[in-house]
Amino acid sequence: MGAGNCYPAAWNAINTTKIKNDDWVVVHALRDIFKGANHFGGHAFLLNKKTNTVYDDCISAKYIDGSVDGVVDDMPFDEYVEKTFVVTEGDYVYKEYTRIELNKETMKEMVHMPFDLAKEQWSMKPKEFAKRFPGYESYADYMKNYFQPTFEPHWVKLREMHEADEAKKKKV
Repeated sequence: MGAGNCYPAAWNAINTTKIKNDDWVVVHALRDIFKGANHFGGHAFLLNKKTNTVYDDCISAKYIDGSVDGVVDDMPFDEYVEKTFVVTEGDYVYKEYTRIELNKETMKEMVHMPFDLAKEQWSMKPKEFAKRFPGYESYADYMKNYFQPTFEPHWVKLREMHEADEAKKKKV
């Protein structure tokens, strides 16, 4: 998984006549790219709020068990989450947008991107990050004090090992 066109594919899908109705939302969510590897990246797909089913026609959809001709269409949301390792709970890891909300944000930014997934906003300056993601001063604050302890505990252990090595160097 992780071929890379999910954001424009979801934007295109919700803005087509086939999908263009109020039952659908675009979801931006983190997912564990390789189950159990704790390697998270953003993903976008459509969710029908009325039927609780998913539409995903991005390049990586062909790798999802149950896709037909490379498209996931009408898969129950819970099944999709289980098969794609989507994270649905946590700080700034999952966001639903109506077509109008998505287009407003897209036109403001002039690009469709993972606007509200904090882990994907590594290039934001601290003030901008803090404004968009209340509760966190910066990307580094979010990663060190929330995301890594919650989702990537191996990074916490690596940081502790590094800090211990640095402390040893200072003693020498």
